[in-house]
Amino acid sequence: MTAVLSVLLCLLCSLRSARGYYGNPLSKYIRHYEGLSYDRDLLHSQHQRAKRALSLQERELQLEFHAHGRHFSLRMKRDTRLFSDDFKLEMSGQELDYDTSHIYTGEIYGEQGSLTHGSVVDGKFEGFIQTHRGTFYVEPVERYLQDKNVPFHSVIYHEDDIHYPHRYGPGGGCADSSVFERMKRYQASVMRRLCFPQETITSTDDHVLLRKKRMTQVEKNTCQLFIQTDHLFYKYYTSREAVIAQISSHVKAIDAIYQGTDFMGIRNISFMVKRIRINTTSDERDRSNPFRFANIGVEKFLELNSEQNHDDYCLAYVFTDRDFDDGVLGLAWVGAPAGSSGGICEKNKLYSDGKKKSLNTGIITVQNYASHVPPKVSHITFAHEVGHNFGSPHDSGSECTPGESKSQDKKERGNYIMYARATSGDKLNNNKFSVCSVKNISQVLEKKSGSCFVESGQPICGNGLVEPGEECDCGYSDQCKDECCYDANQPDNRKCKLKPNKVCRYSTQCSLQLALIKTNRKQRSSINSHSF
Repeated sequence: MTAVLSVLLCLLCSLRSARGYYGNPLSKYIRHYEGLSYDRDLLHSQHQRAKRALSLQERELQLEFHAHGRHFSLRMKRDTRLFSDDFKLEMSGQELDYDTSHIYTGEIYGEQGSLTHGSVVDGKFEGFIQTHRGTFYVEPVERYLQDKNVPFHSVIYHEDDIHYPHRYGPGGGCADSSVFERMKRYQASVMRRLCFPQETITSTDDHVLLRKKRMTQVEKNTCQLFIQTDHLFYKYYTSREAVIAQISSHVKAIDAIYQGTDFMGIRNISFMVKRIRINTTSDERDRSNPFRFANIGVEKFLELNSEQNHDDYCLAYVFTDRDFDDGVLGLAWVGAPAGSSGGICEKNKLYSDGKKKSLNTGIITVQNYASHVPPKVSHITFAHEVGHNFGSPHDSGSECTPGESKSQDKKERGNYIMYARATSGDKLNNNKFSVCSVKNISQVLEKKSGSCFVESGQPICGNGLVEPGEECDCGYSDQCKDECCYDANQPDNRKCKLKPNKVCRYSTQCSLQLALIKTNRKQRSSINSHSF
């Protein structure tokens, strides 16, 4: 009997350690976590060395730890793609010289298709880690357990352990239909000029020609962002570095979603931060700060953002930490291909109320029902509101709202990003756009993106141009006619690479280089085959 009890106790102990420190839920919405206590001094010294490094190898930051029954070996480099070359940071009315060297992106070593993104501040990593078995989130412990003496500095939890009960509640996440009807009427009230260019509507028959045209030119596929944060957002995250880290994680999260979506032939849509304005707690008393008041409704909050001129940006957002009525997490103007104002690339215009406004705007909050939502929920909220700007209304109809289906299989897959109420992000469809959204967004992109989108400055597999890091580029699977080249729909380790024993046909120089590479490979293979 004693032996049986001992075995039982051992099993309970092992279960406790596998399920996290004491097995305690982390917050109202996070039901399980584990603590992390890796060497902060070591990570901080790596970060400082990476900042000063001249060689690419020295710029790599390595972080290893064990959690949730597996080993994590992160390899990251400074993320320079998220911020434009002319990036500007403004705090308390002053423009600052500021680098973003604490923002990193990378992968899990040896795990193809993984993605890790976050920041390193005071020797602590904060961010998300996408694996083949779901996404993990890492945050500082003081954000949740400030008054508790615990032997770790960070917490890590899996997306499956996020429980967000409001996702099917009334009005949870986005504003109700009456708000959108009012916004729609206002968008139509723009004071038209007497003379304006005639709008041309693109027929569906032209889409193939447009795709071919895009393949022969450098793609303007990047939406540049202006993001402001109010004093309440700063108060919660406590520092400039932490605020910028939150902005970068939100932008990186939606960047992954939009880049991974084919909008009827328009691909590789990405985002870049052009400007950040941080309102600190001292700005709460600044009369020039439109967001200084404590009690502002969600519609008024969006209006305050829209009253500024945002002509220099694709989209302009404000991040806040406010508990809006009815559980609203975000609000944005819905774009349209023609007929009304609002959405991406929209310019400052005069409306029937006598005010000039920019309707390329939106807002999100990280607080809901007196609790802070997990980053996963906030990231999807941001993707949802930007989806409105890109031209998608809320999903409707059985095909685009499978979470409401009577079929258990469809219901288990969950609703898509543009569902009217917030999702926790743990269902298969929660991070995807429905066919309804894809159709609406593609029409707006076709019509408007050319007026304000910019080149990313990064190699793009699938644009038909052979760029650094690519062996070939024949486009996507529906475009590729080259039998020697892997198309852009292939896995990361194969796309835009030559198939075995094939030579690049794009240039003589390319063919010569690849011939030399293949010769060297054969020589190494021959040497290895005779090694002991």
